[in-house]
Amino acid sequence: MLQKADVDAALAPRKFDQGTPGRAVVKSSPKMASVSSCTYTSRGATAKDTVTVTLVARRAPNDASGVTPQTARDGAVKLKATPVDVAGLGAGAYWVNLGSSAFPVIELNVFRGKREWLVFSVGARTLDTQVALAGLKKIANGVAGRL
Repeated sequence: MLQKADVDAALAPRKFDQGTPGRAVVKSSPKMASVSSCTYTSRGATAKDTVTVTLVARRAPNDASGVTPQTARDGAVKLKATPVDVAGLGAGAYWVNLGSSAFPVIELNVFRGKREWLVFSVGARTLDTQVALAGLKKIANGVAGRL
């Protein structure tokens, strides 16, 4: 779902290499959701300047086993994060910072119906939160156009 071109365009002038190709983390069953992920890492950067972009996709086998936006938000609050609504990405979309002030990890949560939960994240020491969020929105819109 996530393509190198999406990441390169959203966070230019950085260029990225695929670190972890799309892979199933958990396989679907009649009772369990499938979870897959892929990761891209900026190339040519020092460890201090490295930017990592990840997509984790969860697809529930039925509506009843899906994760609601409210359940996801409640989980973020338990992790001491503060969910912030994001307009234009569907009902329930929000972002949180799950990192620290020294190493922010901006996570954008997008829900597609009752079964799909897409978590886009970017982590870097040297990336402004608003720049990261704008890039994640571009990436989410690109992925949504292919689903």
